[in-house]
Amino acid sequence: MKIFHGELVRIKMMIRPFVIKRYLNSHNRRLLNVGAGPHKGKGDWLTADAFKAEADIYLNVYSKFPFPDNSFDVVYSEHLIEHIVVDKIAHFLQEVYRILKPGGLLRITTPDLEIHSSNYVSKNDIFFTPIIDKYKARLDKQKNKYWLIRSNGGAFMTRAVQRFYRHRFMYDYEILASCINEIGFTKSIKQSYGQSIVEEIGQQDRCDRAFETLYIDAIK
Repeated sequence: MKIFHGELVRIKMMIRPFVIKRYLNSHNRRLLNVGAGPHKGKGDWLTADAFKAEADIYLNVYSKFPFPDNSFDVVYSEHLIEHIVVDKIAHFLQEVYRILKPGGLLRITTPDLEIHSSNYVSKNDIFFTPIIDKYKARLDKQKNKYWLIRSNGGAFMTRAVQRFYRHRFMYDYEILASCINEIGFTKSIKQSYGQSIVEEIGQQDRCDRAFETLYIDAIK
């Protein structure tokens, strides 16, 4: 489904306060997945998205989040931050910080600039070939868009520019950790696929993205 329009947006906005209230009242341990898309994940999560109707609630990350301060134990965000315009990143992280309980966890994942650049410099065809092959399969439908994706550099750029995935920026650990710490989080930890200071949170990571992903746990 494409981005919510018209009546669907209004319906989602009308029922959102009731969905949130019911979730908060029925859960002592509260888990929020921001930018969840159609994925419900493992466990009892409240899912939020601006584009997919399968999510529990509609959420525009550019606005104030519709949750009380200190209301969630965990906020999980998988491959979302790279889609946020750069001048709204501070707002996004501040809102996550606000709604997390003291000691709460932000789990954030995104394509890793270091992984992509190091594989590009080392000419690692094994890393980039699956990306190139995926775009070759799409040439018949969108030839002009994918025509340049024929080399490691072309595959790298699909993660770095807006035209392919609507990405706004590409992050490494140093960039994100610095931003996270400035917002007020007490600690940021670089993790790997499936690994988290809270075991069940790592279980939310999607295996198909592990090869290219930066994983960070941030503690309020």
